[in-house]
Amino acid sequence: MKLNSVKRLALSAALFGLVGVVTSQAVPVDPENQRELDIIIRDFSVIHPDFENFQEEAYNSINHGGECIGKSCVGEFPSTWNITYSADAEWTTRRSNYPLYGCGNTQTPEYGIAVGVNGYPHDIKSPSGAESTTPDYVRSVIDQTGYAWYGEFKDCAYDAKLNPLGLKVMRGLVADLCSDASGSWSAKMKDDQKSCSKTCKTHSWSQIVYTTPGMVKQKLVFPPDPGNCSADDPTKCALDMYEPIIEKNRPACDNGYFEQWYLDVPGTNMRTNTILTLDKDAADPAYFEIDRNWNNGGYFPLDSLDDNQLRVMNNNALVFPFMKENQFGPQSLSIFCPPYSYQWASSQTDYLGSETSALCNAWLASGGPKNPDAAIAAALSGAGKNGNMGLRHLRNYGFTMMGYAAFKYKKGKKEVFKFTGDDDMWIFVDGVLVVDLGGTHLAAAGTADMDYLSQMGHGCHAGDPLLDSCAVKLDADGSWLNDSWHHLHFFYADRQSDGSNLRIRSSLSELAPSRYGQPAIGSVSAKLDSNGNQTVTMFLNTTLNPETVQNLATFGSTVPAIIVMRTETDPATGTKTVKTYGYYVTSVKEGASMGSAGVQYTFEGVLMDENGKVAENPIIVGGDKIAFNSPYDQEFVNSDEYGIQKADYAAQGIDEATWNSLIAWNKKMTFKITSSSGKSVVGYPDTPEDWPNAEFRAPTIISPFVLDSAIVRPDFTNQANILTNIAESHDGELPLDYTGDLLFTSVPSGVGKDNNPLALTSDEKKLFSQTSADGSVNGVTKAYVGGQESPTSMCYSANGTESCFSVSYPVMGPFRINVRVFDHLGHFVSQYQKSMNEDQFHAALGAAQGSCDDGSKYYGETGAGFISVKMYPVSQNGRAVATGPYIYQVTFIQEAYRPCIKSGNGTYAQTVYYSRTSETYRRGYKRAKNK
Repeated sequence: MKLNSVKRLALSAALFGLVGVVTSQAVPVDPENQRELDIIIRDFSVIHPDFENFQEEAYNSINHGGECIGKSCVGEFPSTWNITYSADAEWTTRRSNYPLYGCGNTQTPEYGIAVGVNGYPHDIKSPSGAESTTPDYVRSVIDQTGYAWYGEFKDCAYDAKLNPLGLKVMRGLVADLCSDASGSWSAKMKDDQKSCSKTCKTHSWSQIVYTTPGMVKQKLVFPPDPGNCSADDPTKCALDMYEPIIEKNRPACDNGYFEQWYLDVPGTNMRTNTILTLDKDAADPAYFEIDRNWNNGGYFPLDSLDDNQLRVMNNNALVFPFMKENQFGPQSLSIFCPPYSYQWASSQTDYLGSETSALCNAWLASGGPKNPDAAIAAALSGAGKNGNMGLRHLRNYGFTMMGYAAFKYKKGKKEVFKFTGDDDMWIFVDGVLVVDLGGTHLAAAGTADMDYLSQMGHGCHAGDPLLDSCAVKLDADGSWLNDSWHHLHFFYADRQSDGSNLRIRSSLSELAPSRYGQPAIGSVSAKLDSNGNQTVTMFLNTTLNPETVQNLATFGSTVPAIIVMRTETDPATGTKTVKTYGYYVTSVKEGASMGSAGVQYTFEGVLMDENGKVAENPIIVGGDKIAFNSPYDQEFVNSDEYGIQKADYAAQGIDEATWNSLIAWNKKMTFKITSSSGKSVVGYPDTPEDWPNAEFRAPTIISPFVLDSAIVRPDFTNQANILTNIAESHDGELPLDYTGDLLFTSVPSGVGKDNNPLALTSDEKKLFSQTSADGSVNGVTKAYVGGQESPTSMCYSANGTESCFSVSYPVMGPFRINVRVFDHLGHFVSQYQKSMNEDQFHAALGAAQGSCDDGSKYYGETGAGFISVKMYPVSQNGRAVATGPYIYQVTFIQEAYRPCIKSGNGTYAQTVYYSRTSETYRRGYKRAKNK
């Protein structure tokens, strides 16, 4: 895409339900001045046990209740806290065992490690013995030049970078806002002994920043990516960089349910895929930065304030509280309001100087921070001097974030990645921990120095998760090769309301393209049914915004959302002409993540030319080029970029007429195709070569196996007589599970290519799907006759020929299968249906015999199954069919599932996505005269 193709979403205040197309505003930005990081945000309710726990205040209550300096305090004992806390058995249990559940902070420094003034740990380990789980060469880098202090300051002056709003009261690191001498401040130094002489001139309060070390294990676990597997061996897949597993190392700082923080847990968290944009630092162009802190409103990726800073909106631009998407919604207020009668409440203000005591009291009166409805009630109550203040402070705290970027290392260029945040934060490079800032704490900084990590051969030590790639990224001296690719993951959690601070400052100069940015089409599959309706399955790089899906479903039949560019040849002259068509969407199915293959969307629609005439040929797999359409942009047409792109197209054979037709399609488009991160499609791909061809790359291939194609089959008269009697006892028709047998094989160990139970050979498939002369099956296969397990199948074989038509599938979880039989004139003959839920599937496999690293169990010897449906040569009423040709329509559905598979001597959890395959077979039938 050209310059104008990169857009940043500016959330609009459109209400859900407005008549017409839902739109989002976008403003152009220069991609050279930005860097994008892919992030996955998971939202949690305030009732989650690991969030909103007021660790430091609880410690004060238990150990120093009622004690205050120079005055009497009220309501500080735990028994006087809001009932959502005092009556919570789990919360009170955690508070009674601080060494196990507590955080390192100002009140309990023995459980934490102080941060140094330069952003590195001040000590190797805490007085209690807790230490970081980073490698020794990382843990040994400490900063003892002084403590990092965080606090509040007054009499602040305007500063273009630090104080662009001209605030009089600010919060931040002392070294940034208050004093260059903070490194010499002693740990016991009192507030009245500290002075300011920088951006701010008066010191209010400050505290040493402590973090809780060792909460997570040193190395990430990367599951296989089902969308990036070997064509020769579908079980050999690349590792999925977007679904890393970060594991808890020890219980500390309210991480009791840590396994839920960074994994999708339905009902517990809600996921949003989006991007984090870093802007170039004008003062130091080598760096790209985002800095959201207490002084500019904080970091809230799931909501935003309107232009007047008066009302909160959620991430799909709809004014709260009318709609919520992929989030629990704002359930907190961005003020410090502990769940008891706080002694300093009356003197607190927000960053704009508004008093917050009335709002805090309204919040507590409505149920307090652990009540999901209390903040809403307080915000709508009009509490405070300005009735709109409550809505301004109604925000969505309580989220976690996983960020990812692949970067190219530039040797000796002093590249760094710095992260500052006020709650848990960990940075991994090549899957190995390099920054450990766990716990709920004041804003703490950590730095990943790439030159230092390179010198240490980071990520290439025994047991490291990406060790296999080190052969191509290490220099002769064991350091990283220049221009070698590496992987950066960061994990962040915001678990406590009041401030949400996030600052990332990066000098990484070359990043791989974002997956969650502007929507782009990858591979395409196109199918045509017997009625001429075309279904198009596309793999996109990102999830579409719900507004876009809504617009496609509502207006797609009248708007050409997808453009097809086709080269056609005149049969008489051989002249080639490029023509363009619009694909009008009549229906759309929600996207499903397919790992690195992208997000799968299925559209139904009609291909038309510019005059509204249906194209003679639908989308042609392997021949057509496909791209999303976007509305006509006069600003782009008037820009130099327009002329450059037009010239690029002309250089690749796109003449003036074809170019004008593409622009004409823009003029018919009335809404933008937008990703969940707010990036919109603008213009066409840079050159014709960048348009994807219509071709299909499936992330998971479920291929059927047909036993034979015989026409003359063994006699089935005796079995047909039995079936006729069964049909007569069921109102003249066989039940749908009595028109065929199901053979289920629990795949044993030791079979399959390289002992992989999901890669059976043809001989093994034949063995598991074949019956003997008396209908018996091999020892690892079960037969289900009439839906019930049976020692033998009604089907049998004679001289190597089966009496029934047989089709087989590998299965890795719950499934459904349907087979319909028609004669050659299209008359219905019979139908078979069978399904297995999770419990039935496990029972068919056999007892659990082991487990994978994620705790899931594998059943039977390998956790894999193989099924065969054998259709009887009878009609639905049980009568034997006549000699002739028959059509078998088979639909197999594999439900979404995550099985544990034993392959060889190892186990791994295999992600299986929902898939539906349909096959048609034509087979003749002639009954043999002898059995």
